[in-house]
Amino acid sequence: LEKLEEIPGVRVLGPSAGKKGGVAAFVLEGVHPHDVAQILDHYGVAVRAGHHCAQPLHEKFGLPATTRASFYLYNTRAEVDKLVEAIYGVKKIFG
Repeated sequence: LEKLEEIPGVRVLGPSAGKKGGVAAFVLEGVHPHDVAQILDHYGVAVRAGHHCAQPLHEKFGLPATTRASFYLYNTRAEVDKLVEAIYGVKKIFG
């Protein structure tokens, strides 16, 4: 998660990386989460975008939606690196 938090324009929601579980909800400044998810899919990275059954919380924080990545024991560092690389790809497309 630390790599995700280091990407300029990415805001990871919730507590700091050391206090998170295996789920990271984030927004990329200037890009709708559905667009982020669509482009990440093109890179072969599976995420979810939307309200994640928490629409009132999204409304409270003024977020149209978020992108959510989930990690578990079977995920590799290479897969995390691929997510980070793909987010940079999204940033490149949207300038």
